[in-house]
Amino acid sequence: MKFSHRFGFDPEYKNEPISEEAPNWLKSLFFINVLEPLLYIDGDSRQKNEESKPLGVKDLIERLCAENGHETDSEDFDSWTCWDALKCRLMNLEWYQFYDFVEITAIKIKEQEIEYSSAWENSRFESFMFPSYRQKVNDLFSQHKIQWKLNDAGKLETSLPKDLETRVSAIDSTLQDKFEPARVHYSKARSYILSPSKDPENSIKESVSAVESVCKTIYPKCATLGDALKAMKREQLISPMLVTVFEKFYAYTNAEPAVRHGSNKMSGVGEMDAELALHMSAAFIRTIISRKS
Repeated sequence: MKFSHRFGFDPEYKNEPISEEAPNWLKSLFFINVLEPLLYIDGDSRQKNEESKPLGVKDLIERLCAENGHETDSEDFDSWTCWDALKCRLMNLEWYQFYDFVEITAIKIKEQEIEYSSAWENSRFESFMFPSYRQKVNDLFSQHKIQWKLNDAGKLETSLPKDLETRVSAIDSTLQDKFEPARVHYSKARSYILSPSKDPENSIKESVSAVESVCKTIYPKCATLGDALKAMKREQLISPMLVTVFEKFYAYTNAEPAVRHGSNKMSGVGEMDAELALHMSAAFIRTIISRKS
Protein backbone atom coordinates (compact mmCIF):
# COMPACT_ATOMS: atom_id res chain seq x y z
CA MET A 1 0.00 0.00 0.00
CA LYS A 2 1.46 3.34 -1.01
CA PHE A 3 2.32 6.26 1.29
CA SER A 4 -0.74 8.42 0.58
CA HIS A 5 -3.08 5.47 1.19
CA ARG A 6 -1.38 4.27 4.37
CA PHE A 7 -1.61 7.68 6.01
CA GLY A 8 -4.93 8.82 4.53
CA PHE A 9 -3.61 11.75 2.48
CA ASP A 10 -5.30 10.68 -0.76
CA PRO A 11 -8.88 12.09 -0.62
CA GLU A 12 -10.10 9.36 -3.01
CA TYR A 13 -8.82 6.56 -0.79
CA LYS A 14 -11.01 5.37 2.07
CA ASN A 15 -9.21 3.24 4.61
CA GLU A 16 -12.14 0.86 5.00
CA PRO A 17 -13.43 -2.30 3.30
CA ILE A 18 -14.66 -1.78 -0.28
CA SER A 19 -17.38 -3.89 -1.88
CA GLU A 20 -19.83 -1.85 -3.98
CA GLU A 21 -17.23 0.46 -5.44
CA ALA A 22 -14.27 0.28 -7.83
CA PRO A 23 -12.14 3.44 -7.52
CA ASN A 24 -10.06 4.54 -10.49
CA TRP A 25 -6.85 3.79 -8.65
CA LEU A 26 -8.00 0.15 -8.29
CA LYS A 27 -8.85 -0.12 -12.00
CA SER A 28 -5.48 1.37 -12.89
CA LEU A 29 -3.58 -1.01 -10.59
CA PHE A 30 -5.50 -3.96 -12.03
CA PHE A 31 -4.66 -2.93 -15.58
CA ILE A 32 -0.96 -2.32 -14.94
CA ASN A 33 -0.14 -5.11 -12.48
CA VAL A 34 -2.54 -7.89 -13.44
CA LEU A 35 -3.92 -7.44 -16.95
CA GLU A 36 -1.14 -5.77 -18.95
CA PRO A 37 1.43 -8.60 -18.58
CA LEU A 38 -1.13 -10.98 -20.19
CA LEU A 39 -1.91 -8.86 -23.27
CA TYR A 40 -0.73 -8.95 -26.87
CA ILE A 41 -1.93 -7.12 -29.99
CA ASP A 42 -3.99 -9.55 -32.04
CA GLY A 43 -5.38 -9.40 -35.59
CA ASP A 44 -2.21 -7.89 -37.05
CA SER A 45 0.41 -9.96 -38.88
CA ARG A 46 3.02 -7.31 -38.06
CA GLN A 47 2.60 -7.97 -34.34
CA LYS A 48 4.02 -11.31 -33.22
CA ASN A 49 2.88 -12.91 -29.98
CA GLU A 50 6.28 -14.49 -29.41
CA GLU A 51 5.69 -15.04 -25.69
CA SER A 52 2.36 -16.82 -26.35
CA LYS A 53 0.43 -14.46 -24.08
CA PRO A 54 -3.21 -15.45 -23.56
CA LEU A 55 -5.25 -12.28 -24.14
CA GLY A 56 -5.60 -10.47 -27.44
CA VAL A 57 -6.38 -6.79 -26.84
CA LYS A 58 -8.89 -6.42 -29.69
CA ASP A 59 -10.66 -9.67 -28.82
CA LEU A 60 -10.91 -8.57 -25.19
CA ILE A 61 -12.38 -5.20 -26.23
CA GLU A 62 -14.99 -6.96 -28.36
CA ARG A 63 -15.98 -9.19 -25.43
CA LEU A 64 -16.09 -6.25 -23.03
CA CYS A 65 -18.29 -4.23 -25.38
CA ALA A 66 -20.60 -7.19 -26.06
CA GLU A 67 -21.09 -7.79 -22.34
CA ASN A 68 -22.02 -4.17 -21.66
CA GLY A 69 -23.93 -3.30 -24.84
CA HIS A 70 -21.29 -0.83 -26.04
CA GLU A 71 -20.42 -0.08 -29.65
CA THR A 72 -16.83 -0.57 -30.80
CA ASP A 73 -15.05 2.08 -32.87
CA SER A 74 -12.03 2.33 -35.17
CA GLU A 75 -9.60 2.97 -32.30
CA ASP A 76 -10.51 -0.38 -30.78
CA PHE A 77 -9.19 -2.22 -33.85
CA ASP A 78 -6.24 -0.02 -34.70
CA SER A 79 -3.03 -1.70 -33.55
CA TRP A 80 -1.54 1.66 -32.58
CA THR A 81 -4.45 2.75 -30.38
CA CYS A 82 -6.19 -0.45 -29.18
CA TRP A 83 -4.03 -0.79 -26.06
CA ASP A 84 -4.99 2.67 -24.83
CA ALA A 85 -8.57 2.07 -25.97
CA LEU A 86 -8.84 -0.98 -23.73
CA LYS A 87 -7.48 0.91 -20.74
CA CYS A 88 -9.85 3.83 -21.41
CA ARG A 89 -12.85 1.51 -21.60
CA LEU A 90 -11.77 -0.24 -18.39
CA MET A 91 -11.39 3.05 -16.53
CA ASN A 92 -14.89 4.17 -17.60
CA LEU A 93 -16.69 1.04 -16.41
CA GLU A 94 -19.23 1.22 -13.61
CA TRP A 95 -18.03 -0.49 -10.44
CA TYR A 96 -20.09 -3.64 -11.03
CA GLN A 97 -19.00 -3.79 -14.69
CA PHE A 98 -15.37 -3.70 -13.55
CA TYR A 99 -15.89 -6.77 -11.37
CA ASP A 100 -17.74 -8.40 -14.30
CA PHE A 101 -14.62 -7.74 -16.36
CA VAL A 102 -12.39 -9.39 -13.75
CA GLU A 103 -14.53 -12.53 -14.15
CA ILE A 104 -14.62 -12.25 -17.96
CA THR A 105 -10.84 -12.13 -18.00
CA ALA A 106 -10.72 -15.26 -15.83
CA ILE A 107 -12.97 -17.07 -18.33
CA LYS A 108 -10.78 -16.02 -21.27
CA ILE A 109 -7.64 -17.22 -19.50
CA LYS A 110 -9.23 -20.54 -18.60
CA GLU A 111 -10.25 -21.03 -22.25
CA GLN A 112 -6.64 -20.49 -23.32
CA GLU A 113 -5.12 -22.86 -20.76
CA ILE A 114 -5.63 -25.93 -22.94
CA GLU A 115 -3.05 -24.50 -25.35
CA TYR A 116 -0.47 -24.34 -22.58
CA SER A 117 -1.26 -27.74 -21.06
CA SER A 118 -0.31 -29.49 -24.32
CA ALA A 119 2.84 -27.45 -24.86
CA TRP A 120 6.30 -28.78 -24.14
CA GLU A 121 7.81 -27.17 -21.05
CA ASN A 122 4.44 -25.74 -20.09
CA SER A 123 5.91 -24.56 -16.78
CA ARG A 124 7.23 -21.47 -18.57
CA PHE A 125 3.61 -20.44 -19.20
CA GLU A 126 2.58 -20.57 -15.53
CA SER A 127 2.41 -16.79 -15.26
CA PHE A 128 -0.17 -16.78 -18.09
CA MET A 129 -2.46 -19.38 -16.51
CA PHE A 130 -5.50 -19.02 -14.27
CA PRO A 131 -3.88 -19.88 -10.89
CA SER A 132 -1.39 -17.04 -11.38
CA TYR A 133 -4.13 -14.61 -12.48
CA ARG A 134 -6.30 -15.58 -9.54
CA GLN A 135 -3.42 -15.10 -7.09
CA LYS A 136 -2.58 -11.65 -8.47
CA VAL A 137 -6.22 -10.51 -8.35
CA ASN A 138 -6.69 -11.77 -4.80
CA ASP A 139 -3.39 -10.26 -3.62
CA LEU A 140 -4.34 -6.89 -5.11
CA PHE A 141 -7.83 -6.97 -3.61
CA SER A 142 -6.62 -8.15 -0.22
CA GLN A 143 -3.91 -5.49 -0.04
CA HIS A 144 -6.46 -2.74 -0.64
CA LYS A 145 -9.31 -4.14 1.46
CA ILE A 146 -11.50 -5.11 -1.50
CA GLN A 147 -14.13 -7.46 -0.10
CA TRP A 148 -14.16 -9.80 -3.11
CA LYS A 149 -12.12 -12.90 -3.74
CA LEU A 150 -11.76 -14.86 -6.98
CA ASN A 151 -12.58 -18.54 -6.37
CA ASP A 152 -11.39 -21.66 -8.19
CA ALA A 153 -14.21 -21.36 -10.71
CA GLY A 154 -13.21 -17.80 -11.66
CA LYS A 155 -16.16 -16.21 -9.85
CA LEU A 156 -15.93 -13.38 -7.34
CA GLU A 157 -17.38 -14.04 -3.92
CA THR A 158 -17.16 -12.49 -0.48
CA SER A 159 -13.73 -13.11 0.95
CA LEU A 160 -13.28 -15.30 4.01
CA PRO A 161 -10.53 -15.42 6.64
CA LYS A 162 -7.71 -17.61 5.30
CA ASP A 163 -8.21 -20.56 7.67
CA LEU A 164 -11.95 -20.66 7.00
CA GLU A 165 -11.36 -20.37 3.25
CA THR A 166 -9.07 -23.41 3.40
CA ARG A 167 -11.64 -25.49 5.26
CA VAL A 168 -14.58 -24.40 3.14
CA SER A 169 -12.67 -25.09 -0.08
CA ALA A 170 -11.65 -28.50 1.25
CA ILE A 171 -15.30 -29.55 1.41
CA ASP A 172 -15.71 -29.04 -2.33
CA SER A 173 -12.83 -31.42 -3.05
CA THR A 174 -13.95 -33.94 -0.39
CA LEU A 175 -17.49 -34.29 -1.74
CA GLN A 176 -16.90 -36.36 -4.86
CA ASP A 177 -18.16 -39.63 -6.35
CA LYS A 178 -20.96 -40.94 -4.10
CA PHE A 179 -21.14 -37.57 -2.32
CA GLU A 180 -21.60 -35.58 -5.54
CA PRO A 181 -25.24 -34.62 -4.73
CA ALA A 182 -24.02 -33.23 -1.41
CA ARG A 183 -21.32 -31.25 -3.20
CA VAL A 184 -23.99 -29.63 -5.39
CA HIS A 185 -25.98 -28.62 -2.29
CA TYR A 186 -22.88 -27.26 -0.57
CA SER A 187 -21.78 -25.29 -3.65
CA LYS A 188 -25.22 -23.68 -3.77
CA ALA A 189 -25.04 -22.83 -0.06
CA ARG A 190 -21.69 -21.18 -0.57
CA SER A 191 -22.82 -19.28 -3.65
CA TYR A 192 -26.00 -17.99 -1.99
CA ILE A 193 -24.10 -16.33 0.85
CA LEU A 194 -20.70 -15.47 -0.65
CA SER A 195 -21.83 -14.07 -4.00
CA PRO A 196 -22.91 -10.42 -4.44
CA SER A 197 -26.63 -11.39 -4.42
CA LYS A 198 -27.05 -12.60 -0.84
CA ASP A 199 -29.79 -15.13 -0.08
CA PRO A 200 -29.27 -16.29 3.52
CA GLU A 201 -32.49 -18.33 3.70
CA ASN A 202 -31.60 -20.50 0.72
CA SER A 203 -27.97 -20.71 1.85
CA ILE A 204 -29.04 -22.19 5.21
CA LYS A 205 -31.42 -24.57 3.46
CA GLU A 206 -28.68 -25.83 1.13
CA SER A 207 -26.12 -26.13 3.97
CA VAL A 208 -28.47 -28.43 5.89
CA SER A 209 -29.37 -30.29 2.68
CA ALA A 210 -25.66 -30.96 2.10
CA VAL A 211 -25.38 -32.56 5.54
CA GLU A 212 -28.61 -34.49 4.97
CA SER A 213 -27.32 -35.80 1.63
CA VAL A 214 -24.05 -37.01 3.18
CA CYS A 215 -25.91 -38.67 6.05
CA LYS A 216 -28.36 -40.44 3.75
CA THR A 217 -25.43 -41.72 1.68
CA ILE A 218 -23.69 -43.10 4.76
CA TYR A 219 -26.93 -44.34 6.37
CA PRO A 220 -29.04 -45.38 3.33
CA LYS A 221 -31.78 -46.92 5.52
CA CYS A 222 -32.47 -43.60 7.21
CA ALA A 223 -35.31 -41.65 5.62
CA THR A 224 -34.51 -38.27 7.19
CA LEU A 225 -31.59 -36.35 8.63
CA GLY A 226 -33.18 -36.76 12.07
CA ASP A 227 -33.09 -40.55 11.68
CA ALA A 228 -29.44 -40.45 10.57
CA LEU A 229 -28.47 -38.30 13.56
CA LYS A 230 -30.12 -40.84 15.88
CA ALA A 231 -28.11 -43.60 14.20
CA MET A 232 -24.92 -41.62 14.82
CA LYS A 233 -25.79 -41.32 18.49
CA ARG A 234 -26.23 -45.08 18.75
CA GLU A 235 -22.88 -45.72 17.05
CA GLN A 236 -21.12 -43.07 19.17
CA LEU A 237 -18.47 -42.48 16.50
CA ILE A 238 -19.15 -38.82 17.23
CA SER A 239 -19.89 -37.58 20.73
CA PRO A 240 -23.68 -37.77 21.26
CA MET A 241 -23.53 -34.27 22.74
CA LEU A 242 -22.07 -32.90 19.49
CA VAL A 243 -24.73 -34.72 17.49
CA THR A 244 -27.33 -33.10 19.74
CA VAL A 245 -25.94 -29.69 18.81
CA PHE A 246 -26.65 -30.40 15.16
CA GLU A 247 -30.07 -31.84 16.02
CA LYS A 248 -30.92 -28.52 17.65
CA PHE A 249 -29.63 -26.65 14.63
CA TYR A 250 -31.71 -28.87 12.31
CA ALA A 251 -34.76 -28.13 14.45
CA TYR A 252 -34.01 -24.39 14.22
CA THR A 253 -33.89 -24.50 10.40
CA ASN A 254 -37.21 -26.36 10.29
CA ALA A 255 -38.86 -23.88 12.65
CA GLU A 256 -37.43 -20.65 11.21
CA PRO A 257 -39.88 -19.02 8.76
CA ALA A 258 -38.94 -19.12 5.05
CA VAL A 259 -35.86 -21.31 5.49
CA ARG A 260 -36.85 -24.93 4.89
CA HIS A 261 -40.59 -24.36 4.69
CA GLY A 262 -42.92 -21.67 3.41
CA SER A 263 -44.41 -19.35 5.98
CA ASN A 264 -46.88 -16.51 6.43
CA LYS A 265 -44.21 -14.76 8.54
CA MET A 266 -41.17 -12.81 7.41
CA SER A 267 -37.76 -14.43 7.75
CA GLY A 268 -35.61 -13.24 10.61
CA VAL A 269 -32.29 -14.72 9.44
CA GLY A 270 -29.34 -12.65 8.32
CA GLU A 271 -26.00 -13.09 6.62
CA MET A 272 -24.23 -14.04 9.84
CA ASP A 273 -26.74 -16.85 10.44
CA ALA A 274 -26.08 -18.23 6.96
CA GLU A 275 -22.30 -18.02 7.40
CA LEU A 276 -22.59 -19.87 10.71
CA ALA A 277 -24.68 -22.57 9.01
CA LEU A 278 -22.13 -22.86 6.19
CA HIS A 279 -19.20 -23.35 8.54
CA MET A 280 -21.09 -25.66 10.91
CA SER A 281 -22.12 -27.83 7.98
CA ALA A 282 -18.58 -27.90 6.60
CA ALA A 283 -17.17 -29.00 9.96
CA PHE A 284 -19.89 -31.59 10.51
CA ILE A 285 -19.49 -33.06 7.01
CA ARG A 286 -15.72 -33.35 7.39
CA THR A 287 -16.14 -35.02 10.77
CA ILE A 288 -18.74 -37.54 9.53
CA ILE A 289 -16.72 -38.57 6.47
CA SER A 290 -13.49 -38.77 8.43
CA ARG A 291 -14.98 -40.93 11.22
CA LYS A 292 -16.77 -43.26 8.79
CA SER A 293 -13.86 -43.77 6.39
